[in-house]
Amino acid sequence: MHELEARGLQMKFGGVTAIAGLDLTVEEGEIRGLIGPNGAGKTTFFNACSGRYPVTAGEIRYRGQRISGMKPHQIAAEGLVRTFQHVTLFKQFSVLKNVVAGNYLHARHSYWGSLLRTRKTREAEAGSVARAREILDFVGLGGLVDQQASTLAHGHQKMLGIAIALAAEPKMLLLDEPCAGMNSDESREMIHLVRRIRETGITIMLIEHDMKVVMGLCDRITVLNFGNEIADGTPEAVRANAQVREAYLGSQAHVA
Repeated sequence: MHELEARGLQMKFGGVTAIAGLDLTVEEGEIRGLIGPNGAGKTTFFNACSGRYPVTAGEIRYRGQRISGMKPHQIAAEGLVRTFQHVTLFKQFSVLKNVVAGNYLHARHSYWGSLLRTRKTREAEAGSVARAREILDFVGLGGLVDQQASTLAHGHQKMLGIAIALAAEPKMLLLDEPCAGMNSDESREMIHLVRRIRETGITIMLIEHDMKVVMGLCDRITVLNFGNEIADGTPEAVRANAQVREAYLGSQAHVA
């Protein structure tokens, strides 16, 4: 059974075909790259997998279960969680409170328990806070738990976005340009973090425009162009693919 599977996936918006009959599988435990020029269908694919866009035709399955047609919170509750290129934070909250909020899918607070502040509710809330602190230590933000999210540097905001996603207890993460806007040092930290996340047993699929990141991090890479898959294979195979160089980087370009 594949971790994630798309069969005959079509995504159309009016007269525009964003994805044209895509067949794609991701295996458990791998880091899969998804690359292609702007407008290739990468983010549309993530939006379809996470339930943000309805599927025009075909289907998407996660761990054997059909998820196309499910709502975003239902898909996330199954363990398929995504991040966004532009991080959405509760900017007036502390770093810690942002991650606690990310645990809402697994919180077990009844209405009356929250209202009356029962012992069970207090214990559950304490557990959420403890888990949030563990996650922040894991991503390297343990020393910033009380800092207001809006004051974080860009790289730290991206790390916080991943911490929030981890609080939802994913089995697979869809990372949308995790290194976008980062300097070289921040990118190295992000690469290290993604590898450590995979070591915990979480499968990862990522969109990324930095070819050095993609080639150095991913086990396999899928390349889209105009909604069609034009290549799928190891970084070495993709690097050597003339069609990829032509479509994605230009005929004279060298894939790093």
